[in-house]
Amino acid sequence: MSTRYRRTALRGAAVGSVAVAAIGLAAAGAWAKSDISFTAGPHTVRPGSSVHLAGQGEDDNSTYNRFCVQERSGKGAWVTVRCSRGAYNGGGSLRFSVHPAHRGLWQFRGVLTEASSPTSGHTWIHQVSPTRTVQVR
Repeated sequence: MSTRYRRTALRGAAVGSVAVAAIGLAAAGAWAKSDISFTAGPHTVRPGSSVHLAGQGEDDNSTYNRFCVQERSGKGAWVTVRCSRGAYNGGGSLRFSVHPAHRGLWQFRGVLTEASSPTSGHTWIHQVSPTRTVQVR
């Protein structure tokens, strides 16, 4: 094989590998990304004292997303306390306080919900934050 053909083959291989890498990077960026964070504190309070809750959630998919905060006392069911306004390709954030009325362990979590539209009756949970526990003594 002559030097001219060898250079052409090497040049073609280099161009091909760069094209494959570029396509791979473009495909990797096409995945929908979601993020959720949530805090609750202090960890121990008296009945009627403030527990500060803050969190945010977002997703860049094309559905309608809302960030909600849920609570439960003891082994009860999760109850939604408050939700953000929501947005397409977004989610929202919340910052507020609650005042637990009775003693025991209270659990709080952030939830990113998803629906096809703001008025859709079919909402499902997309992502859940780790549970934060507050002891009311």
